[in-house]
Amino acid sequence: MKEAWEESRLTRSSRAQTEDNDGCCCDSSCCCCCCPTECRIFIKYIVCRSLGLFLYVMDIVTDITVSVADYRNGDITFAAINLGLVFTPGFLYVMFALTEMLSSNTGILACSKAVLWFLSFPILPLWPICRDLQKIYHGFLALFPSRRQEQLVHLNRPTRSYLLKFLEAFTEAAPQILLRLYKISLRRQELPFSKIETMEAVQVSFSLLTLSSKVISTYQKSVTTQQIIEGELEDNEKFTLPCCVQILAFLWWTSFLVARFEVMALFAGSLHGWLFLVIAVHVMLVFLFQTVASHKHGLRKVFIYLFTGFVFIFAYLEFNMKSRIKVATWFPYTVYTVLVFIENSIMLVVWFSSQKAYTSTLPEEEQALYATHRERLIFVHYGAFCCGLIMMIATFCCPERKQSAKDKEVTEEMRHMSVVAS
Repeated sequence: MKEAWEESRLTRSSRAQTEDNDGCCCDSSCCCCCCPTECRIFIKYIVCRSLGLFLYVMDIVTDITVSVADYRNGDITFAAINLGLVFTPGFLYVMFALTEMLSSNTGILACSKAVLWFLSFPILPLWPICRDLQKIYHGFLALFPSRRQEQLVHLNRPTRSYLLKFLEAFTEAAPQILLRLYKISLRRQELPFSKIETMEAVQVSFSLLTLSSKVISTYQKSVTTQQIIEGELEDNEKFTLPCCVQILAFLWWTSFLVARFEVMALFAGSLHGWLFLVIAVHVMLVFLFQTVASHKHGLRKVFIYLFTGFVFIFAYLEFNMKSRIKVATWFPYTVYTVLVFIENSIMLVVWFSSQKAYTSTLPEEEQALYATHRERLIFVHYGAFCCGLIMMIATFCCPERKQSAKDKEVTEEMRHMSVVAS
């Protein structure tokens, strides 16, 4: 079954002239498309893949390091949550694989496979690492013309490791950022974020870079619920943004995420459990919006809709939107930006009011100090949000790069070699 699945995926990938990018910025729409084939292969399969692998590994390593530090400091609850989040993507992937496996197997075979899947989820985070190392190795070999045809087949072979990376970004990196900022804000509730350890800053930075890069790589694809259900997120469409525009989009989402996580951590630091109410309302609004135009609501789709609602807490991705909503590309992002701006402002006002009431009984000198700190945090929030808004406008103002004759010639050359070798 797996071989037939991979063969059909590889055939569709070749027919659509697509390749496995996984966040890589080098394809027919990239600025380096005028480079020789060797240069394109080097940038796409070695440089970009190595950067993605570095971010993925460092995100996991810093999460585990911070968990160990929390345990040594006696924060067993935070240590356990941090460590649990590291294994959450693998567990969710196993749940997804089990639903697919049980639908095609029954009896003893299904039970034995289910046990193997459950035993394997702690080591599943290593799978994308092995996959990337394998592709980097084949990428080096593909630089030699005599071996290029054979190696491109290995490089373009479909895999579901992208789905695991996608889950890692939104179910590990994003919650880790929020959890860490929440813990930092609890140290001095009257002066949030005034005491940040070096390792915590490193962890938050790598998690933020991982999440932003995954938003951009998914932003350039037309993702549907069926692709998620079938595990076909790796079957990418070619990227449509030049390198310079990808940088603008990266700055756009990084700034938005900084503003989003800051206000959520401040709100949670003052009102604690009330943040779950905000998250629940947001998830339900997105869930209802996605089910409006869908007539079939199977159990798997319901879970997918709830998961995408959770994803939309942090970023907007065009799940099922291009086929449902016939509007300009920038319109849904504008609606999402307005929604997030309203939510952030409400949480910021509630936090400001609670902090002001909390410090009202203190001496005037301390009140002035705390008021200045609050104003700085508000300035950081709206500064980051406005920066993201400017980057978003700049991203949509830049036109998508059209393929030139030379672009098509080089792309066709790489595709032809892959098809012939297969």
